[in-house]
Amino acid sequence: MNQWPDYFDLNDTPEIGMRIKSFINSQMADLEAYNDVRSENTNGAHTYIFHEHAQRVAINVKRTCIHMGLGELVAENMYLAVLPHDIGKKLLPAGIWDQEEKPTGAIKKYRRTHTLLGGQIVEELLHDIDHPMKDLMMDIARYHHEQMDGQGTLEIAGDQLSLPLRLAAIVEAYDGWRIWRPHYGDRDISPPAVLARMRDDKGAEIFDMDLFEAFAEMKMLDYKEGRILQGN
Repeated sequence: MNQWPDYFDLNDTPEIGMRIKSFINSQMADLEAYNDVRSENTNGAHTYIFHEHAQRVAINVKRTCIHMGLGELVAENMYLAVLPHDIGKKLLPAGIWDQEEKPTGAIKKYRRTHTLLGGQIVEELLHDIDHPMKDLMMDIARYHHEQMDGQGTLEIAGDQLSLPLRLAAIVEAYDGWRIWRPHYGDRDISPPAVLARMRDDKGAEIFDMDLFEAFAEMKMLDYKEGRILQGN
């Protein structure tokens, strides 16, 4: 199992580093443009904006790594690897994301194909690069909806999920539940309520609970000290 990415630094390979960072920046710009199409379909009424979600998840992953004492190199590598985790969404029809009702099993399954599509984008556009950052980006894109009980999108067993991937999955899920959508109704989406739901309703079947508690500790410190914005 791959562990925390402290074994490479993009600054040591400037040409590859520039290629990878340029790829990430262009993909994030494409995701923002895709959101503009969604805005046209919904008259701007949608609340779950993908490029903003990706940025928040990457920042919270980075801050969790720092909180856990994993160091700046791990934190920065994780930040970059997580940013493009949802880029596969832009290959799906924009109209599938913003229905007011809770998505059905079939729609949810179709939406989740974005994971493999995202990994495919990384693989195809960086096909000539052999670097662990590329591998980490592909893994996070492909498997961030997997679960510890093996009942996730692709039914990958939990013991096959790396620590970086497990952390990304936790933070990704948190951010998704922190953004209000019409089918949420009057659900409490404050940080304490979302963390409680993740802990009590989902728990170890879904998440690595050691990593979850480290993340939850960091977020509750934010909450108690007033460092909370939408989705954080």
